[in-house]
Amino acid sequence: MLLANRLLLLFFFCAFWMKAIVDEVQAQASKNITYSALTNNTVAPNINVGSSVTTNDNTSWISSSGHFAFGFYGESDGFFVGIQLIVSPTETVVVWTARPDLKRFSKDAFLNFTEEGLLVTPEKEAVAIPLFKFSSNATSANMLDNGNFVVFGSDISNISSTSEVVLATGVTAAAKPGVAYGSSCSSSSRCSSTVGGTYKSIRSCSAYTRCRASTSSDSIIWRSFDFPSDTILGDQYLPCGSNLTSSAGEKDHSIGKYILNFPCGGASLIFYGLKSSRDVWDTGASGGDYNYLNLGDDGRLYLTSSGGNEKDISDYKPNKDTSHVMIYRATLDSDNIFRLYAHNLPDKSTKMVNEIPNIRDSCQNKGICGVNSYCMLVYGNAECKCVPGFEIMSRDSQVTDCRRIKTVPSCVNLTSSAAAVFHMEELNNIAGMENLAYGELSLASREECSNACLNDCNCYAASFIDQKCLKLKLPLTSGRKDDNHPSVTFMKLAGAQSDPAEPQTRREVCIVAIILSAAATISIWIVVIAAFIGAYWFLFRKFREEWRKWELALTEEIAPRYFSYEELRKGSNEFKHVLGKGGYGTVFRADLPIGDSTVAVAVKKLHGAEMEGEREFQAEMRLIGRAYHANIVRLLGFCHDGPSRVIIYELMLRGSLANHIFESRGRRPSWERRAAILLAAARGIHYLHCECETKIIHRDIKPENILIAEDWTAKIADFGLAKLLNKNQMRAATRTLAAGTEGYVAPECEREVAGSEEAQVSEKADVYSYGIVVLETICSKRNMEVKELRKLSLCEMVRESYAANELWKLVDGDEVAAPELEKLVKIGLLCVQEDPNARPVMEDVVMMLEGDIDVPTPPSAPFSL
Repeated sequence: MLLANRLLLLFFFCAFWMKAIVDEVQAQASKNITYSALTNNTVAPNINVGSSVTTNDNTSWISSSGHFAFGFYGESDGFFVGIQLIVSPTETVVVWTARPDLKRFSKDAFLNFTEEGLLVTPEKEAVAIPLFKFSSNATSANMLDNGNFVVFGSDISNISSTSEVVLATGVTAAAKPGVAYGSSCSSSSRCSSTVGGTYKSIRSCSAYTRCRASTSSDSIIWRSFDFPSDTILGDQYLPCGSNLTSSAGEKDHSIGKYILNFPCGGASLIFYGLKSSRDVWDTGASGGDYNYLNLGDDGRLYLTSSGGNEKDISDYKPNKDTSHVMIYRATLDSDNIFRLYAHNLPDKSTKMVNEIPNIRDSCQNKGICGVNSYCMLVYGNAECKCVPGFEIMSRDSQVTDCRRIKTVPSCVNLTSSAAAVFHMEELNNIAGMENLAYGELSLASREECSNACLNDCNCYAASFIDQKCLKLKLPLTSGRKDDNHPSVTFMKLAGAQSDPAEPQTRREVCIVAIILSAAATISIWIVVIAAFIGAYWFLFRKFREEWRKWELALTEEIAPRYFSYEELRKGSNEFKHVLGKGGYGTVFRADLPIGDSTVAVAVKKLHGAEMEGEREFQAEMRLIGRAYHANIVRLLGFCHDGPSRVIIYELMLRGSLANHIFESRGRRPSWERRAAILLAAARGIHYLHCECETKIIHRDIKPENILIAEDWTAKIADFGLAKLLNKNQMRAATRTLAAGTEGYVAPECEREVAGSEEAQVSEKADVYSYGIVVLETICSKRNMEVKELRKLSLCEMVRESYAANELWKLVDGDEVAAPELEKLVKIGLLCVQEDPNARPVMEDVVMMLEGDIDVPTPPSAPFSL
C-alpha cells in the first residue's frame, strides 16, 4: 500500500512538471509568431461571429503557426482586405485579395464577420459593403496554416452537395461540399484541402506548420481558396474554367491587365489581356482531359483529371528534405508571367523557382503593350512606344494604348490623288504584326508596297518583308522591335508629303548659320588668348615660378587645384591636428578655401626618403587626378613648394575600416554595414583595374586604406604604391619593385625573380589583399596577430572552420545570417588562393557580392600563409 501511494505521488509529480514544460513551450511558440510587420495581431484558433478588424490599430486574424494573416493591408492610397504570408519580421507577401475590383478603403474602415457574410464599413456611420455573402448562417471562422480562410456553419441541412457562395455583386461561385472540418486530422498532422473539398492529413506538424483542433460539429460553408485573385498556394487547386487575374503591380493589388485561364478538356494554360479576347500566350500543351490545376504543398505544380491522371507543368523539382519548412505560391504577376515562388521559413527568404512561360525577351509577351504601339527592349527592360503619327491615350492607364495625333480624312470619293491627302511614314524592324494582315501582295520594292497601301482606302498600315506586302488595318497589336527582322512598316498619316526642296533649303540656311557662328566664336577666342598671353608676359612676369606650377598641373591634365605651402600652414593651424600617420607621410586636418566656401579637408604631408617621396607624389598626382568614382577618395589639391610635397584629399570623417572592425564587439558596425563596406571597396578596386583611363594596380589594399565617409560610404585611398598598366600590359603580369604591407602582400610579390629584388605583379595581387581584408572584417582580427598568437595564418584558421562547418566560431558572437556569412567566407577564401590565376577578377567579386552570380565552392587545396 505504501509503495502504491509513492508511485501515485511520483505520477502526479511527473505530470505536473510535464504540464509546466508544455505550457512554457507553447508560450515561447506564441511569442515567436509576433512580427513587427503586423503588430497588435490576434492569434485566434476560432473567430466568432461578431468579430471585427480595423485599419487603425493594424489588427489581423493570424493562423496558429503565425505565417498567415487575414485582415486589412495598406497600399499607397488606402487599404484592401486580404491574406498576407508573413515571410520574415520585415517581409510580408499578399497572397489573396478580397474583391480587388473595389476601390481601396479609407483608414477608418473596419471589417465585420457576421452570420450573413463579410461586411466592410468604409467609415463611421457609413452603409456596410458586403464583400461575400454566405449560403447559410455562419458560426465561426479560422485562418488555416495553409493560407485558406474558412467559414463554418452548424446548419448542415442547408448545405447541398454543391453549395453556392454569393458575392456582393450577385455573381455565384460553386463552392465545394460542406465537410466536417478536422474529421481526418489528428493532433500531430496538418490539414489540407483536396479535390472534392475534404481535408486529409498531408504531413506531420513541426515548428513551422501547426494543426488546428478538430471541430467535427461544424461544416465549411465558405473558403477563400474558392475565390483566388492572382495566387494559388500549396494545397490549393484551380478548377478548369476558372481564372487568375494579375495585380496592377507589385505594390498595387487592384485588378491588373492580364488573365490566366485554365480551359476544360485540355492541358493548356492560356494568357489573355483583360480587355481583349485574343490570347496573349498559350502554353500549347495537348493531350488529356484535365480538370484541376494543383499546387502541392511540396511545390509541385501539376494538372489532374477526374480519372486520376496527373501531368507536371513545372520544371521545378522540390527537395523532399526541405519541403516541410517551405511554403509555395504560384502567382500571375503584373507582367503576365505565372511564377512559382518558394518561401524558406527558417531562413526567412524567398526565391522564384519557375516561370510560365519561360521567356527571356519580355517583348515576346504579345499583350505587354496596348493597341497601336510596339515593344522594344531598353537595357533589358520592355518599353512601349507609339507607332508614327500616334500618341499615348492616357498617362494614367495601365495599358499603353495609342491614338492618332491627327485624324485621317476619309478617302472615299477623293477629288485629288491620295498623295495630296495622305503620306506614308516608315518604321523599321517591327515583327509580330504579320497575323493581322487582311491582304497580301507580291511586290518587288518597298516603294510599291507603300503606294499600294496609300491608294487603298481600307489600308492604314503595311509591312514589307521578303518581297511581300502585308496590308493592315487598325488597331495594330503585338508589335515588337527586332533588329534581326528585315521588315519595313508604313503608317498612313494625314497630310501631303512635304516638298523635299523645303528641307534642303532649311538645311542650307542652318549650315551657313553654323559656319558664321563658329567663325565668330573662333575670332573671339583668338582675341581672348592673345590678351591672356599679353597679360602673362607684361603683368605676371614676377609670378612665373608660381605659374610654372600651374602649368605643370595643366600639362599633366590634373584637375585639382594648386595650394601654396603658406595656405596649408595657416589652414592647418601649423599642422597641429594630426589625423593619422603612415609609412610615407602624416595626415592633418585643415580648413581651406575651395570655391566660395571654406571646406574641412585631409592634408597628407609626405616625408621619408627624397626619391620615394617624390615618386609617391608624382604617382598619386597622375593617378588620382584621372580617377573619379563614388568609391575612390577624391583629390582636391596639391602643393610642391620647394622640398615640400603635400596632397589634399576630401575629409573622411569616420576614419578607416580598421578603426571599426578591430573594436570591441559592441562598437563594431552591423553585419549589413560591413557587407556594404566590402561591396563598395570591391567596386572601387574594380574601377581601378578596369574602368579608369589608365589601368591601375593599387598594391597596398588594407583596412587602413579603406576610408569611411560620414554616410558610411567606403572609398579606396592612398595610391602612393600603385602600379600603372598601359594598354599593352592590361591584365598581364608586370615587373616592378615589391611593395605593400606585411600580412596583405600576395605570395607572388614576395618571391624573388632571377635573384633580383623584382617580383611578378598583376592585378590579382590586389585581389589577394582584398581577400585578407574580407576575412579580417568577418573575424574582427588582424592576419598578423593571428599568426603570432596561434602560429596559424588567418586564412588557414578560416579554412579549417569552413571545412568543419563551424563558421559561427569566426564571428565572435556577432549576429549574422548563416547564408550571408558563408557567402563572404567563400569569397574571401577564393581571393586568397596561392595561384594568382585561380583567384577571381574583381568584376566577378562585385557580382558575387551583389548576388548576380553564384559563389563557387573554394577548393580544398591549401591557401597561402
